[in-house]
Amino acid sequence: MQRLSATLLLASGLALATPADAASNDLPALGDAASSYVSLQQEHDLGRTWLRQLRANARTIDDPLAIEFLEDLAFRLIPYSNAPQDSFEFVVIDKAELNAFAVPGGIIGINLGILLFANDEDELAGVMAHELAHLSQRHFARQIERANQREPVAIATLLASILLIAMSDNPQAGIAGLMAGQAAEIQNQLAYSRDWEREADRIGISTLADAGFDPEAMPDMFTLMQAASRIGTKPPEFLLTHPLTMNRISDAQARADGYPRKDRQRGFDFEVLKNRARMRYQLTDEKIKPTFELESDNSDKLIASAAHFSLAEYALHQNQPAQALQQLQQIDGQYQQDPASISLLALTLTTLGQADKALEAIQAALHYFPDSYVLQSTKGDILTVTGKYADATALLRKLAEQRPTTPGVWFQLSRAAGAARQNVLAYHANAEYLYLNGKQAEAGRQMDLAIKEAGKQGDFQRQEALKERLKQISSSPQKLG
Repeated sequence: MQRLSATLLLASGLALATPADAASNDLPALGDAASSYVSLQQEHDLGRTWLRQLRANARTIDDPLAIEFLEDLAFRLIPYSNAPQDSFEFVVIDKAELNAFAVPGGIIGINLGILLFANDEDELAGVMAHELAHLSQRHFARQIERANQREPVAIATLLASILLIAMSDNPQAGIAGLMAGQAAEIQNQLAYSRDWEREADRIGISTLADAGFDPEAMPDMFTLMQAASRIGTKPPEFLLTHPLTMNRISDAQARADGYPRKDRQRGFDFEVLKNRARMRYQLTDEKIKPTFELESDNSDKLIASAAHFSLAEYALHQNQPAQALQQLQQIDGQYQQDPASISLLALTLTTLGQADKALEAIQAALHYFPDSYVLQSTKGDILTVTGKYADATALLRKLAEQRPTTPGVWFQLSRAAGAARQNVLAYHANAEYLYLNGKQAEAGRQMDLAIKEAGKQGDFQRQEALKERLKQISSSPQKLG
């Protein structure tokens, strides 16, 4: 039972105006000037290389709930952002520092630790809306244009510097170490101009309002960042590339005041993830239980329910599934139907030896949330750990088709297919997982094994498809530059 609980937990990933301007979101005409320096296709390709390199060098979080929450939040903003990309990738970084980013090419990410600072979803959306505005205005390409007018600078050099900020525990020292005497110039090129920052603030605030968020959330989040900068020993990572002044905060506040206020949004998933960040970065083991027991008595049903969820999660980590079940039963009814709650309930029931009941609960929830990554991932894990390998493989193979750039799905599929003795698929899935995590050589070796295995089985059509995929993987750049 203890081993089953640990396996399930590991598998599930638990372990930012004037009234006259306010109504306008007219964007400046950029023409093709920016594209003459960096095309959208270049940005796309470089962004994917950047993401693979990030995953190879930084701790990222494959938790389906965190990834799905980020996707849902971003896709509420993207239709109103005029971002030129038609495809996006999402990543959650395992760092406590305050940062969110949108890298050219449609790469959107957050540090999980930003949830320690954001009071609600609107404030987090404010930072993301600002970053999306930088993408919509092609500020990255315009940076390259500006830099080349002074001194040629490689596109990849700037992206590599952004990568260091995302990876390093001391981003400023990391930049200096990589760039040596060029550090000051690189930092200057990384930082957006004041005009571009104001432009991103203006467009971002309009995006927030159009998407149904409170426009005041952006200046509020900027104020939180400035306070963090004063209190901490180093500035928030976001401020390294987005200089913040009192004048800029005042300008953003004035612009936001030109829009109607809206109620702030704090959903169950937001609170659950905020609690996970607290458990990961702030609370010691001995403080987790008393902290959430106190919050579980809160008159706010959302806060109380999230606390019961976190207590259940903690109990399951401690291999106490009966206590976990008791906590889950105390969650308010409206939140018991959330996919996160159903998922944790299913994991708990499985640990208690009630896998059939767990699968019934997930299947019923999938009727209402058919595209839920959280539910599908959990179902795949339960099928795998209970020995239903063929069913797990079929489900996860379909999920991989839906989410071909999500590393965690390929990892799950590799494990299930291997247990089902579907060796070609197991090798292929492991290759895709390694490739997305920046381990190109290892991915190639796994794909070679898949190709050989397909040949042994006489599946020559599949063998040729795998060979073509190997060419794509092998020809992809491993690093920026």
